[in-house]
Amino acid sequence: MALKGSYPALLLSLVLLGAWLALASGQQPTSTNDQFLRRHWDNPKTQATNNSAYCSLLTRCRGISKRNNTFIHDSIRAINHICTGKRDGPVTSPRTFKITVCKFNPKTGTATGTPLVHRIVVICKKKLPVRFVRSVRPKIWE
Repeated sequence: MALKGSYPALLLSLVLLGAWLALASGQQPTSTNDQFLRRHWDNPKTQATNNSAYCSLLTRCRGISKRNNTFIHDSIRAINHICTGKRDGPVTSPRTFKITVCKFNPKTGTATGTPLVHRIVVICKKKLPVRFVRSVRPKIWE
């Protein structure tokens, strides 16, 4: 009978301990824009011996396990500005950005990185980019 009476107190203690540990670690829920920037923003571009080494380094350090990933080399302000005054949904940037497109070959475990200057298409939500869709080659007359 004593166990039944102390079980709720023990459970409450464990829940409070877990909450305290989460607060002490400084972990906060991240917004979708923060997640987008963690996955795709790198400015100034991290130095590496070559573009393939760059892709391997960044995806490993950031825990990105996607086959393809694009890194944008510009200010957060410039990237977020793409969605300023736009409705939620896909938006193509009016200007070009320096980017690095990383492609991974799971058979060989190697990465190839291609530096480009392209316009980018992102999904906007609440006036901020939350998902990278693709890059778009600029028109010749731009």
